[in-house]
Amino acid sequence: MRPPLRLYALLTVLLTGAAMAAPTAVKVHTGDTLFKIATRHGMTVAKLRALNGLKGDTIRVGQTLRLKGAAAPPRAQRPTVHTVRSGDTLSIIAGRYAVSVGALKSANSLRGTTIHAGQRLRVPKGGSAPVVVRRPTTEVRVIYSFIRMGVRDTADSLARKYHTTPDALRRLNGLSSRKHMVPGMKLLVAQRVPVPIPPRATGRALTFKQLTPLNIPVQLVRVDLRHRDVLVAPVLPHAGLVFGLGARVGQLAQRSGARALINGSYFHPQTFAPAGDIVMQGRMLTWGRIPMALAITPDNRATIRASTTPLLRRPLDTTWRGMETVIATGPRIVTGGRVHTNYSQAFRDPALFGRAARSAVGLSSNRDLVMVSTRARLTTTEMGKVMTRLGVREALLLDGGSSAGLAWNGRAVLDSVRKVSYGIGVFTGYTGRRYAR
Repeated sequence: MRPPLRLYALLTVLLTGAAMAAPTAVKVHTGDTLFKIATRHGMTVAKLRALNGLKGDTIRVGQTLRLKGAAAPPRAQRPTVHTVRSGDTLSIIAGRYAVSVGALKSANSLRGTTIHAGQRLRVPKGGSAPVVVRRPTTEVRVIYSFIRMGVRDTADSLARKYHTTPDALRRLNGLSSRKHMVPGMKLLVAQRVPVPIPPRATGRALTFKQLTPLNIPVQLVRVDLRHRDVLVAPVLPHAGLVFGLGARVGQLAQRSGARALINGSYFHPQTFAPAGDIVMQGRMLTWGRIPMALAITPDNRATIRASTTPLLRRPLDTTWRGMETVIATGPRIVTGGRVHTNYSQAFRDPALFGRAARSAVGLSSNRDLVMVSTRARLTTTEMGKVMTRLGVREALLLDGGSSAGLAWNGRAVLDSVRKVSYGIGVFTGYTGRRYAR
């Protein structure tokens, strides 16, 4: 039996979802394409074509397209004709079109099996070019996000846009009346979004090991993000971001129920205010001057990329668009599988580059997350070498020194000496909502 996932209030927003009313047909408007309509209604272009008996991508304004039901019968096709190529035999051609050699000979009045390059052969009725069955590359998932009501938005217009009803939208946001939905407020909405199908997971979602790369003892957690029920999220000391409140790594792991947890990035020592961007469940909790971040989508694709916040000196509504979790930290210590030593000017504290206990996060691929912590006193360059030895392609340093710590199964294997502002938790068996900013 899996242990219950004890995500506290901010991690599980207690709102009642509502099933979205899906239309059965749609009328083509100016500017519509098959791709736009398919994406809007959470299906593939191939399925939309099949439902409407379309061979190509051409549609016209005012045309009605079916969104549900059985596929339309295929349109009548001309007889299939095969032009013989060098190396072809009747047996090869028959196999290619799923017909017998006898049927192929009969359809073309052939007495023997001799054919020549350039000859045109009729494929008998019932035979056609074999259909290549391709695995779908995308799937539709329900992703929740917060949007801001515009000046011209109404409950009815938003309900139409997100294919739901005003009453369902009201319930989703815990409002007693639709009259409370007014311009300027943020609303939670659900959308059916096509996302890449993750590769098949080949191992466990989480593994913990104690290793000695380069003769340095480290505690390591590997996270396989191919597992759909894995969630990586910030873990706060309180149900919400409360300045002046911190907790040790072991306390954060025990309270949250995270299977694995590592300390987060830098913070103010008195207020515990984080120094960089943090996005949790698609909402930006705080922002700062740190220029790089670990960012993860709601379908568990991870990347390390630059933040625009330090450049603009403030976040925009589009900052970290599409991301569920963001942890700004650094400096970057591995790039493209090589140790990176050209650090951003945002990291000016001399103590950062001396020898200290270290924690870091890295990616071996966009589905393989690595969290490492060590009590060994290392420089930033030495920590980069450790990460590359572990097979990491991209890596960011986390807060170190007395903040460094890592927990496994609710217990600290390396507890932080001091309280930290937050941790990075990994949860398994998560079946709740997935969010995007």
